[in-house]
Amino acid sequence: MPSYELCLLFKVLPRPEIAQCLKRTASKIFEAGGFIRRIDNLGSADTPWKISSHDSIHKEASYFIVEFDVPSSALDSFNNYLSRDIDVIKRTIFRVPENKTQPACTLHEELKPPAYRSEVKEMIAIGKKKRELEAKKKVQFNTGLDFMPFQR
Repeated sequence: MPSYELCLLFKVLPRPEIAQCLKRTASKIFEAGGFIRRIDNLGSADTPWKISSHDSIHKEASYFIVEFDVPSSALDSFNNYLSRDIDVIKRTIFRVPENKTQPACTLHEELKPPAYRSEVKEMIAIGKKKRELEAKKKVQFNTGLDFMPFQR
């Protein structure tokens, strides 16, 4: 099953009602055959602009992020359900890319001093390249004189 991230903006409601909204959303994910990995509450805050939803204008919302796995076929019905829920102001579903396998870290590599680790060497090389580019951008006035003749 693919992983998804759902960004939810709920109306500003008391805590028990927001819990009910989250339970309704979670139950729809479970009914679709999915499971929830994580729910993050980002709190209540002002919206960046006025959001019109279900014949009312909202200037403040409760922000939540839900990470879940669900079959792709059930995603349309889930999105349709969220669009009809009157407590949801805005919802956006993103597909989370698969985790790329990172090279295995060995204890031998970690015990090396930082200057000898391959990651640190790569970072130093990137830093040197940036410094060289900045040095090329600077205007250097080379008059060939070691002193300024018109200054005392």
